[in-house]
Amino acid sequence: MAKKVDNSKGFLVIEVSTPELFAKVGGVGICDYCNTPAEKGYYIAVLNRWYCPDCYAKFCGRAKYHQEDAPIEKQNYEVYAKLLGV
Repeated sequence: MAKKVDNSKGFLVIEVSTPELFAKVGGVGICDYCNTPAEKGYYIAVLNRWYCPDCYAKFCGRAKYHQEDAPIEKQNYEVYAKLLGV
């Protein structure tokens, strides 16, 4: 089941399995960063991208939160949270 995950940077993120992603959104579980398949991944609302666990961990380590991105991040998150039942 998809769920919101917390991270140290404060990004809005949803953890979701590939089967659930496919069933509810139509995504096939290919990481938008490294292009490899994964059984579960993370929808990162500020990027509007789905990352595998490895790429998500790297993103969390290097990314910096910018407050000016908050409106679009929130908008993206609300769309996917509704689709995924979060």
